[in-house]
Amino acid sequence: MALPIRKLDALKDFFEIRISSVVPVIPLKYDIFLLVNTKPTLFRRLGESISSARISSLYHHGGETFLVPEAQRVLYLDSMKEKIQDPDTKAEEKAKYIKESAFLHVNDLFTKTDVAPIVEESHLLVDEMVKFVTSDISAVSTLMRLSRHDYYTYNHCVDVAVYSIALARRAYGDDKEMLMRAGLGGLLHDIGKRDVRSELINKTSALSPSEWEEIKQHPTHGKNCLEGVTCVPEESRKVVYQHHENFDGTGYPGNLMGDDISSLARIVTIADVFDALTTDRSYHKAMAPKDAMNMMFGMQPGKFDPNLFKSFNKNFDKKPKVTLPKDFDPCTPQSVVKLFKK
Repeated sequence: MALPIRKLDALKDFFEIRISSVVPVIPLKYDIFLLVNTKPTLFRRLGESISSARISSLYHHGGETFLVPEAQRVLYLDSMKEKIQDPDTKAEEKAKYIKESAFLHVNDLFTKTDVAPIVEESHLLVDEMVKFVTSDISAVSTLMRLSRHDYYTYNHCVDVAVYSIALARRAYGDDKEMLMRAGLGGLLHDIGKRDVRSELINKTSALSPSEWEEIKQHPTHGKNCLEGVTCVPEESRKVVYQHHENFDGTGYPGNLMGDDISSLARIVTIADVFDALTTDRSYHKAMAPKDAMNMMFGMQPGKFDPNLFKSFNKNFDKKPKVTLPKDFDPCTPQSVVKLFKK
């Protein structure tokens, strides 16, 4: 049943969803609210529907999100799952529902105190990603088209998960367990940034030495965050801790080198950098994939596992050298700004 409006009088009673996640015409399985003058205002009740034209009108007037009561979170996620698993759902629509579910999961991973139940639910989400990516050669580009103009930490984690599954498939074939571990590692890789000050993560100017040291702690924070979360495979844990290790030993936090770095962490490193370079952000426009590949080629030898990188692109040894600054982190604004100024 729809919840009485009088009981919903604070934003803490709600979570945000994107307007694009609402299925038009079909009766809603949860209430949706709009924020009007800082107050949640009921827009449609459970059982009612919203037309495509009305959704387009909201977009036209700057609307981007709805609010859903926290008490109906399971109803919302179940509705997304139903559309994802429906064989009649078109690929483009299925991709949208996978990403919308993933955004909410990652938001919870970064904001909720207890991550264990959220990680458990993430297994089901990654399983749907694996099925989608392995079902159609165009699936990855279909998923990526949905977020080229919408970079933020949550979205980045989702995209890295998708790219990691695709790269792992290129390297290891359709080994479902390997693809699941790659996807889960990609989804969780930056979870340690929940314990880093947001002003540092978003800072576009140069970091001080002490600030850079704080940023470099996020793999350790991530490792600690997942301690006791038994549903995370060891290979995925290694991704969280090792995704900033460089193949030549110049990375962090352990200065690991070569095969001492988990193979899945080496895959996620490639996915991490590629997504950082090919996504629009407030301080630079996205590189075209070809230009991003040229930039990444120039980071060799040293940044990436050469054999894995060859599986990513065959023209491996034909690009100019790019010298990376010591404080290079593809997910921090100041690092990418430096590269774009070269």
